[in-house]
Amino acid sequence: MTIIKNLLYYLTTIGIFILLKFGYTIANNDNLIFLLKPTNILVGFLTGSNSIYSTENGYFHQELNILIEKSCSGFNFWLLSFLMLTFLLLKYFKNNLHKTMTIPFSLLAAYLVTIFVNASRIFVSIIIQNQSNNFLSEKHQLILHESIGIITNLVFLIVVYYLTEKFLINKKNNAKLTKS
Repeated sequence: MTIIKNLLYYLTTIGIFILLKFGYTIANNDNLIFLLKPTNILVGFLTGSNSIYSTENGYFHQELNILIEKSCSGFNFWLLSFLMLTFLLLKYFKNNLHKTMTIPFSLLAAYLVTIFVNASRIFVSIIIQNQSNNFLSEKHQLILHESIGIITNLVFLIVVYYLTEKFLINKKNNAKLTKS
């Protein structure tokens, strides 16, 4: 019954996901500056490195010899987080206004989480790759880089889901106690 009541919200969320995913296929670094710039600022803060931006290449940190560009934007993580948060929140809200507000709220919350996760992923990748430069080939460095990204994103998706659901369950239980 809940699925039918939330069908419009699910379809709207999936529609937004598809539109944004299509937009990503034609996007360049300038179009993704809303993700790249805050991520770059955090990475610069964590590493003490300065970067130079160009539309073609993204943010280049010469001291670190890294590039933060479209594939590093965290866009797919943002979309997955948006879907996850929206679907999770819809399970706990009964009011149509609250359900409607879950969509923009989830986009914003997922955005903020993405900036943090993305900067963390890049920072951890820099540290680990600097430690492994001496004993891993370039091919293995690429595999390591991809693995760090996958593991970091998966762990953070699970943590965000768990913490959000725990918060919602506690809120629901507290609301029942105050009504009694």
